[in-house]
Amino acid sequence: MRKKDKLKTALRGFTSTINRYPITIMFFLLSAVFTSYSISTNDIDDLAKLLFTFALGAVLFMVLQIIYERFCHGRLIRLIFAGTAVIGAILYYLTVEFWIKNFSSEHAVKTTVLLFIILIGFIWIPSIRSRFGFSESFMVIFKSFFTVALYSTVLFLGMALIIMAIDMLIVNIDSEAYAHVGNIIGYVYAPIHFLSLIPIYPKCSKNKEKTEADSGNDLNTDDSVDIDDEFTQQVSNAIRPSKFLEGLISYIIIPITAIFTVILLLYVIMNITGDFWKDNLMEPLLVTFSITVIVVYLLASVIRSKPAVYFIKIFPKVMIPVVLFQTISSSLKIGELGITSGRYYVIMFGIFATVSAFIFSIRPNHKNNVIAPILIALSLISILPPTDAFTISKYNQINRLSNVLEKNEMLKDDKIVPNANIADEDKQIIINSVRYLSRMDYLKDINWLHDYYENYDFQKTFGFNQFGNIPETEMPDSWRLFLAQWTPIDISDYDIFVEADLYRVDQRSSSEITYLEYDGYSIKQEGENGIGDIVLRDGQDNELIRYSLDSIFERFMDREPRFGDISRDEAEFISENDNVVLYIVVKTLSYEIWDTSEYQNINAYIMVKIK
Repeated sequence: MRKKDKLKTALRGFTSTINRYPITIMFFLLSAVFTSYSISTNDIDDLAKLLFTFALGAVLFMVLQIIYERFCHGRLIRLIFAGTAVIGAILYYLTVEFWIKNFSSEHAVKTTVLLFIILIGFIWIPSIRSRFGFSESFMVIFKSFFTVALYSTVLFLGMALIIMAIDMLIVNIDSEAYAHVGNIIGYVYAPIHFLSLIPIYPKCSKNKEKTEADSGNDLNTDDSVDIDDEFTQQVSNAIRPSKFLEGLISYIIIPITAIFTVILLLYVIMNITGDFWKDNLMEPLLVTFSITVIVVYLLASVIRSKPAVYFIKIFPKVMIPVVLFQTISSSLKIGELGITSGRYYVIMFGIFATVSAFIFSIRPNHKNNVIAPILIALSLISILPPTDAFTISKYNQINRLSNVLEKNEMLKDDKIVPNANIADEDKQIIINSVRYLSRMDYLKDINWLHDYYENYDFQKTFGFNQFGNIPETEMPDSWRLFLAQWTPIDISDYDIFVEADLYRVDQRSSSEITYLEYDGYSIKQEGENGIGDIVLRDGQDNELIRYSLDSIFERFMDREPRFGDISRDEAEFISENDNVVLYIVVKTLSYEIWDTSEYQNINAYIMVKIK
């Protein structure tokens, strides 16, 4: 009977969670459905946009639900909040789909930061005008997350073993089954379980009248129980760490953090006069230390053990000089490499860590709710123009590059003049800035870098090689051409369709490769030298048509630029006789001419019509 009661209680908890967060659960279900479809078909090109959209809608409703439970009354407000989450998700998708044509890493990072801001709000809101502080709310989230992570991992491993056993002993199962199981656990089970562990916090108002709206959920009870007192008890139980967690933090995590701190400080003291400020290990070590101290401090604030008490008193003061070291290290890196989006976020975190360390030092025994709005404000600054990480880093790198080019008289009339006779330091600045601008897809926005954006020939553009002093004879003439995306191709008139990867004879395993045998016909690449020919033969091995692949390369030899998209008209090659029509559409073409060798590759659609 006890097992049945526990099962009923668990099911009741999951059901109440769905009633409490219906919009959030709906968005996670949509994520699971679209991900499952993508796993099965690999036919969703903008899956990342959809998943970001669903994630935004899900976490937005989570925050609005917490706001409703703590500050609002009435079903109408809850419906408005639900509509706000749905409309917010729709507006986000329409923005990235139609306004932001190229969903780059910049937009992915900005969306991730926005999700982070909303999640910090989800932790912070329960502590506003509450007897519970930010540390207590953080402990609830921390416990819930790792509980669900443990259960989800065990569940996935168990299901994977079951699938493996069935696959090996009974019937073959597609390997995609593992991905589908992980998808269901990640998007359905885990969110519901996590949200079921989040308690309903008492309302901010003093009015404790028991109503259905007070909980933001259906509470079917006839008892005259003080609802806020009941919720207070639920929250206290959710905050209280287990003996295992308390011991883990007090006697393992805190001592390890202390040892790590001693090692880090010794390293700084022993090398402070050397080049360690520019050491690539220094910055991530200091950032890792700061994050660790802040997280452990928030967890230790809920624990009353002696190690936790000493940690709260001592470590914020130790963190102050450490984050100052981090700021100096990051500033020196800016002088060397300029401002990048990553370094911008490191500096912003350094500001937050410094402020947090001072607050923790001044008020070690008080609630530290103020650090949440500070973190939210700094995060908003980092994604809102003109102070966002990407705008500042973009213009810093452009100015840094243009200043060096002008200094060396390499930028005249919005054109770059190649010059190899410049200082190595200036060469490195040019290389670093161009690489960053290229990686972030900013080259197309800079007029005087348009030629480089078209061909990506660094030595031709700037006059020196970005990878060192490679002899000029080692650099090949090269072409990289691609059929423009979303180019439609009508295949309705053709009997045979195949996609083929075609290489030179010396770059493939044999001089004859059969790509297709269909209804008595075969399509082959033949040739003793070069890239050879495409040949169609019938069932009696009679040659029906032959097409030289060299003629494809000849079309593009005089083309400028040599790198980029080509239209369908440029990509089409047709050969016809009394027997058949051979239609070739180039999907990608790569050609490199070295002093003693050549590299040729065509990836093409080959279509045949039998007359």
